[in-house]
Amino acid sequence: MKSKLVFLDIDGTLVDKLETIHLSTITAVEKARANGHKLFISSGRYKGIVPKCLAPLHLDDGVFAAGANVFCDGRVIFDRTFEPHIYDRIVAALIRHRAMIVVETLESEIMLGETYRDDFEMMKDWILSLGGSFAQQTPKSISTAGKFVYKSADCTNEQLQKELGDICNVITLSYPDSTTGGEIMQIGVNKSVGIQKVLEYYGADAADTIAIGDGSNDIEMLDFCALGVAMGNAPDIVKQHADIVTDRIENDGLYKAFEMLELI
Repeated sequence: MKSKLVFLDIDGTLVDKLETIHLSTITAVEKARANGHKLFISSGRYKGIVPKCLAPLHLDDGVFAAGANVFCDGRVIFDRTFEPHIYDRIVAALIRHRAMIVVETLESEIMLGETYRDDFEMMKDWILSLGGSFAQQTPKSISTAGKFVYKSADCTNEQLQKELGDICNVITLSYPDSTTGGEIMQIGVNKSVGIQKVLEYYGADAADTIAIGDGSNDIEMLDFCALGVAMGNAPDIVKQHADIVTDRIENDGLYKAFEMLELI
């Protein structure tokens, strides 16, 4: 079988809600790599907060921050950020709606403190444990923000999209432990854009690509790649964009997908 380039989402695909990787997933990744396939991350997370349990698999390259930055051969080959005035407008809207705000940059995550409440403490501790920072005074007009995450706003994602839709895209939050909140993406930036950068870097063909994911920020890559696979735990809207639907993550879904695709 010809070598494939396989792009893997993290949350709900490689790791479960407890940020645990299943033995069958480890086996699938190792076998596919041994068979000559190239495996890449394609995640909404920025590189600095990839779960530590993935380290032994050496999935170091790929698409991060849902396409805002891309790593190949251990170095940055693409990084796109919001213009400072757009950053300011997004932050102002999120503060107005009393949201918990996390700014993602190439190097780190910054939790903003202007709307800080006691129920944000767990998120703050998590950000700090990953090497991120907490800014009591919100930085103004920064030029390094690639993506925003927010929770606990007093508006819906749809309302925020109406307010900010001319400068960004608001999508459902892909964090594994969340039922509320969203992610704010740059217009024209998504996982498929990052995958194109990887293909350009390696001189590879889109016909040899496979994407596997479970969240709303995976839709573009499922449409773009030659084969799109939705996890069984994905919502119906995501499954509608897939060529194949595998089992749920807790039922060895990734391993079964690799078997169906004859990667292993």
